[in-house]
Amino acid sequence: MAKINNIHLNNFRNFTNYKISFEKKINVLIGENGCGKTNLLEAISLISKGRGIRNSSIANLIKKKEHNFLIKNNLEINNNNFDIEIFTENKNNKFKKIVKVNEDSSKDSIDILNQFISILIFVPEMERLFQASPSYRRNFIDRLVFASKNTYNILVNKYKKFLLERIKILQKNVIDNNWLNQIERDISSLGLEIYQLRCSQINYINNNLIILKKDHKFPFNLKLQIKDDYFNEDLSFEEYLSYLFNSRSYDKQFGGTKIGPHRSDILAIINNDFDASLLSTGQQKTIVLMILLAQCNYLVNHKNINPILLLDEIGSHLDSYNRQILLDMINRFEIQFFLSGTDKDLFSFISTNAKFYNITEL
Repeated sequence: MAKINNIHLNNFRNFTNYKISFEKKINVLIGENGCGKTNLLEAISLISKGRGIRNSSIANLIKKKEHNFLIKNNLEINNNNFDIEIFTENKNNKFKKIVKVNEDSSKDSIDILNQFISILIFVPEMERLFQASPSYRRNFIDRLVFASKNTYNILVNKYKKFLLERIKILQKNVIDNNWLNQIERDISSLGLEIYQLRCSQINYINNNLIILKKDHKFPFNLKLQIKDDYFNEDLSFEEYLSYLFNSRSYDKQFGGTKIGPHRSDILAIINNDFDASLLSTGQQKTIVLMILLAQCNYLVNHKNINPILLLDEIGSHLDSYNRQILLDMINRFEIQFFLSGTDKDLFSFISTNAKFYNITEL
């Protein structure tokens, strides 16, 4: 089990010098809007790969009029303590996030950290997940894939790089066909792997929802699926390559690649009848919490991974169904939770098990 014992922020967002210790189970951050609750969750999320729950540029994380930030964590993994430092490095006016584990920033140390750290998030925008853009839903599923496969972002970044390279080649007056053929082979290989990983993750979620339904009264029957005009689970490398070849003229004219996992959408079918986009905000929140519950069940019981959950402004639209799902998550798994909201009363249903922190006062 991984848990964060404390965090110390220097010149991060609205915090100048701030330190706080956490409980191993449930931590609830209370305070008015703008006091820094989300900033604190963002700082915690930076212990994982990437740019945090907001995906902000590293430069924007630095407190105004300062030149860098420093975050110190004490992280406990399987009863072993690690001191984590996260800070900025500025090279040629480009900021980069640097992570050190026990003062070591070697690739081996970071790889070990990433092997044990898995973070799941909820942010308020997810209450409209199925009314948002397809790219937002793709990113949502990709975060779930990344939670159990921490090299997934490398795969996706390579794929995006080759897509850009292909368009550059197509738009040249003289095309290097050998190079273009190789790029399209790379795109086909990487694209198929992304498709397969997303499909597998969706199947894991759907299967775990069925498992959880045996002792949980969900308000809906939910099934996730990929919507894609070209993809099916039997799509071969040769077929993918042929699609790319046949779309060259179209892609050259419009400046993109019209097929591939970057064009997919993720659907949530309710009661085998209609799409989740027709649900209310509160009901869409229920769907997201159901997915997170299923993801936790998959990670804990099938991958032996204990994620850390960051649930920002989770207190709104918590009807009886949402409270039940959240309580089930808390009671079912030995994992660390960080929840935020504007009022302690929003969390009265877990108050006996939680530690509250008034961020406004601190």
